[in-house]
Amino acid sequence: MSKYMYEHTKMPSYLPMPRFLLNCPISNTAKMLYIRLLSKAQLSQKNRWLDGQGRVYFIYPIHQMAADMNKSETTIKDAMKELVKAQLLEKIPEGRGRPNRLYILFPNEEQGQKSAVGNPTAVGQKSVSNHGGNPSPSKYISNNRNNHLRDYNYEEEESF
Repeated sequence: MSKYMYEHTKMPSYLPMPRFLLNCPISNTAKMLYIRLLSKAQLSQKNRWLDGQGRVYFIYPIHQMAADMNKSETTIKDAMKELVKAQLLEKIPEGRGRPNRLYILFPNEEQGQKSAVGNPTAVGQKSVSNHGGNPSPSKYISNNRNNHLRDYNYEEEESF
């Protein structure tokens, strides 16, 4: 049963979300993973898990991430690739069969709201383009004009 919040209500445990993630052009799964990884990094910071250069690192096996987030290992690996590409995570291999050493990264102040490739991305703006010159395949636009049941045109800003 849900309860209202009152003046002296104790807050449930929560994970803080850095504001820069709000405008970061990564998936929501990658954002949630970053929040969890940041929490792990804070614990490592408290326990003084430092490498030779004084950087905080942590170890968090993929199978454990997947279990903690109720996601598949493939989904977690894809989210981690997004974080690495966005320069929010660095992975250092520890050897065959051993989990990677993970480092949380923060964007530079001057980067602001830039995407991973350095271009500002506005809300609703496409961040991926088709450079091949061929139209992108769409499940909403049928190329088979003989089948009137599947002949519907859908433009980006329209709805059904």
